Amino acid sequence: MTLRADGAGPTSVSVSMDDLNALELDALREVGNIGAGRAATSLSEMIGRPIGMQVPAVKLLPLDAVADEVGGPDALVVAVHLRVAGDAEGHILFVMPPETGHTLVEPMLMGMDPGERDAAGFGDMERSALQEVGNILTSAYLIAMTQMTGLHMEPTPPAIGIDMAGSLLAEVLCEVALTGDYALLIETAFDDVGDEVPGAFVFIPTPEALGRVLTGLGLSR
Repeated sequence: MTLRADGAGPTSVSVSMDDLNALELDALREVGNIGAGRAATSLSEMIGRPIGMQVPAVKLLPLDAVADEVGGPDALVVAVHLRVAGDAEGHILFVMPPETGHTLVEPMLMGMDPGERDAAGFGDMERSALQEVGNILTSAYLIAMTQMTGLHMEPTPPAIGIDMAGSLLAEVLCEVALTGDYALLIETAFDDVGDEVPGAFVFIPTPEALGRVLTGLGLSR
């Protein structure tokens, strides 16, 4: 899938994640709010019932602190990961507890046998549905960012993992650490799920990509 919007072209500005000011963080939070709205609409259509999503907070974190923000290194989580190519290269993850995953995919099965279950209680069909849910969530944020910045952003097919947060994220963050030391974590709350913060969208752009995103948002330096 290629996401493209006409408008601003890429720039060569390089911005460190730990150098963002309050105005820039607010702009990125607005991208998260719009992406959450898109994701809620798409998920509602897929599972056949209303789903509301909110963005309670946006946090700038060192990469090694991400696991602590999604339940702790020993917490069992579901994570969807994809790389982003094009004008703004980087990585995107969506991380949620298994309970949230079960709540989202159960209506999609419509009573069908999920197959042999793994340690987290997911069958083959449920894992497939989870991957599609993750694809919808991450794509919604990318589309919002594309439309708001005018950048060309092309995601790779998403990969899904179910494991302890520490070990699962370590594999991804080891590669991501080559591009930067910080991540932008956008908390995502599903209205019909009891957990206060049942999911987190993690955006890790390269410094050059972050500069292009901010320029596309009208925040030139």
